[in-house]
Amino acid sequence: RLLYFVVLLTGGGSGIGRATCQVFAREGATVAVVDVNDTGAEETVQSLQKRGRFPHKSYVTDVTSAGAVSRLVESVRTDYSVVPDVILASQGVQTHTAFLDMDEETFDKIISVNLKATFLVVQAFSRLMVENKVAGGSIITMGSLRAAQGSAFHSHYAASKGGVVSLTKSVALELAKFNIRCNVVNPGAITTPLQLQDFVPEGEMPKRIQAIPLRRYGDPIEVANLCLFLASDESSYMTGQAVDITGG
Repeated sequence: RLLYFVVLLTGGGSGIGRATCQVFAREGATVAVVDVNDTGAEETVQSLQKRGRFPHKSYVTDVTSAGAVSRLVESVRTDYSVVPDVILASQGVQTHTAFLDMDEETFDKIISVNLKATFLVVQAFSRLMVENKVAGGSIITMGSLRAAQGSAFHSHYAASKGGVVSLTKSVALELAKFNIRCNVVNPGAITTPLQLQDFVPEGEMPKRIQAIPLRRYGDPIEVANLCLFLASDESSYMTGQAVDITGG
């Protein structure tokens, strides 16, 4: 389904990002794995068992920096000599912090990684797509169920993901004339290290599971399969959509 595609994916060093890299590679894509964690990014590359059109590569990049993202663009162009067909911005961080106790540094970090970095990556690579007339490109961002629902002790996270949803819908309207699609995935409770370590306080898991109609947490591979659909030509008439994957 992604034969000969080149995909750039941020946050590929673990969790949903890693699972999506694995699914994309399985479907024939070449994957550029971007993460601030060099070990995680390289471990993801080593886990990709099927080679695409080009070798898979890891890129250690702080995507909250405009300069670093510009260098990433040049590195990818040099290494692959083609423009990526698919961009997936899946980097993310969160903390469990009461609103009244939250300091500016904590708020800024969450907004920077989750929202600002998405803006920088999507803008830089969509410019590249437009300049090189890449028709049929797909841009996917990672929102959250919390963007619409809100979340106690995660107001900064919910705000950042709400921004990602609005950004993606707005960018979709501007890029449609270039036949570049932009959609956002909103996961609910997924069994990732980020979710389990920082999002669910100890002892809260059974209560959270009872609140989910399917009575379980999702697996990263299930989110990855949704991303595969949005990356492929099977979703060629979808843009500007926020797609929930929450267990009900």
